[in-house]
Amino acid sequence: MFFKTLLRTCIVLGVLFIMQYSFAQERNILKPDEKSPGQNIGIDVTPYTSFKVGGAIWLRSSFQDWEQDNSANRRGSYFDQFRLSVSGEHGMKKGEGAKLKFSAQARWWSYMFAMQHMWVGIQFNENHELLYGISQAPFGALPSVSSSFWYSLNYYHGLEGDHDTGFQYIYKNKGNHFHAAYFRNEEYNDPTATNRWAPDLVVSGDQQNFERHQVNLRYAKVFGYGTTKTTEFGVSGQWGQIRNPLKDGNGNHWAAAFHYVGNYNDWNFNFQATRYEYDPNNPDSVDDRTVLMGFFSDTRLVASKATTYVANVRRFWDIEWWLFDKLNVYMEYSTVIKDEDTFHDSRMINPGAVLQAGPFYIWFDMLFGQNAWWMNDNFDNSGPGAGSVNPDKWELRGNLSVQWYF
Repeated sequence: MFFKTLLRTCIVLGVLFIMQYSFAQERNILKPDEKSPGQNIGIDVTPYTSFKVGGAIWLRSSFQDWEQDNSANRRGSYFDQFRLSVSGEHGMKKGEGAKLKFSAQARWWSYMFAMQHMWVGIQFNENHELLYGISQAPFGALPSVSSSFWYSLNYYHGLEGDHDTGFQYIYKNKGNHFHAAYFRNEEYNDPTATNRWAPDLVVSGDQQNFERHQVNLRYAKVFGYGTTKTTEFGVSGQWGQIRNPLKDGNGNHWAAAFHYVGNYNDWNFNFQATRYEYDPNNPDSVDDRTVLMGFFSDTRLVASKATTYVANVRRFWDIEWWLFDKLNVYMEYSTVIKDEDTFHDSRMINPGAVLQAGPFYIWFDMLFGQNAWWMNDNFDNSGPGAGSVNPDKWELRGNLSVQWYF
């Protein structure tokens, strides 16, 4: 019996390894009409008040094909993260009319803690909603233009999955989706903190720029709304201040994007083109061609001005194979074309596959990259900035993630 189980496990891992060559995290592994895993414990406090609690445990095994002696290269199989999620609502009538809402998620890694989101809101009716707190900035394809474990290169430039603190208004009426948001600051109101979920401008050394007063606008039109074949086109824009206490006056940053999302039965397609510019007001001794961004307890200099492109395709299957009931595979490509001629452009090709057995997921992901964060780069040879240690070489990074949601 033991050897049969061992053989089946080896077959699973082998199939995943083969499929990734032939083809913003947990949302990236689901069909568009599926709910995020977790938060499966529901409690009705009163006839008008209820909440849900859940979480997840992730274990990982990773490898890379370069020999640079860093903490990532020394890690083999390890505990990735533990998370807790809670959401709740209160209304005068259950399932009807206006209601108060709350949602939060805390995540612990072996080396840091981060709040992924935490907001309270009012849902006035099925069309109008207002949130206050740490929420995802409405920009580009939502909740993510990516299908992969690693996200696209947009994520590492603060343009995907970013969360900040402020107000957000959401309007949804069938195929018309509109977001307007004002964020006074990044999620912690502490630009020195790098224990954050997604990159923001951070302060360190001679880099003293931080974000304030960001405004986001987003509109998307969904054709075929309510069917299994939908086509979405959308435009997004954001603008905000860049403060620097060493200088009088503020800099600014802005970004604009066009996106397409196609969901056709079991096929999913994504494309996004984005233009961004950071224009800091630095002292004369600080190079304006890069800005300092930080997340996951790490920092990198990032090109101040660039154009990015992301494209991916994903296929879903409902299966009946041993313990598994769902499978999806994907292929994703993203690139950052930097304005500065002396900088090296960034590229990533990311094939992967996910097997699901109820609340358990096995996620195998490969990453081929040039001049990307954590792709044989470091602070002095920053991939998102001027370029990594070997700017013309394609680096390989592999990942196997086993996830349990409860």
